[in-house]
Amino acid sequence: MLENIGIGIGKCIHLLSRIADKALDKFWRDASARKYPIIDLQGNLSYSLSNEDGLLYVRNDFTASAYEEFEFIFGSLFLPAPVQELLSEDKANDKVLLLMVYGESTQNLLISELDTSTDYMLDLPHGEYSFFGLILDAGTEDLLDSTIYAIGLPCEDNLNNPDLESFYLENPADILEFVDPSPIEITGGGPYYLNLLMLDVGQIPDCPLLLSEFLQEDFVQPSL
Repeated sequence: MLENIGIGIGKCIHLLSRIADKALDKFWRDASARKYPIIDLQGNLSYSLSNEDGLLYVRNDFTASAYEEFEFIFGSLFLPAPVQELLSEDKANDKVLLLMVYGESTQNLLISELDTSTDYMLDLPHGEYSFFGLILDAGTEDLLDSTIYAIGLPCEDNLNNPDLESFYLENPADILEFVDPSPIEITGGGPYYLNLLMLDVGQIPDCPLLLSEFLQEDFVQPSL
């Protein structure tokens, strides 16, 4: 399962190199400036909005035709203490959080900037999707030169629970107790709830530290 995590993230990062340079550069400049941009594999650019409930709405204007059925996905982040330290007040301004959504059937990629302190929602047409998060160095001119500080993986359960956070901190190596990297099938009966567990890359053995390293070879994770 851990090997599949690395391969899945690697697949998404490899797709970044297929986005037109001009569009990807614009996305990265806007993300570094906290404008909350969204981009897809074709280089279409849009921007998230905050709704009346304070959620960051990741607008999905360009991934499906109007007649397809959509479901809402409500997302939150679980930030263990090591990641909270990365995002402490004196360090947060040089970090950017990205959400990557890969459509297994369409083979399309949607990337958006998130706010670490705000829940979010997005709408997706029915299908299978993989979800990953990345906390990156916002100070580089090129997205693919950015340092990876943390990786977010879907949780099996709702981790917005102090008891689960304590258990995680006492057993950080038991990553399989907390995440399920399998694609999530979005069908009728929504809304869906997605929790991403953000892991300091220092807790993931042999994880590449730069996005560009994923382009050189797929990240295959050894067993813990």
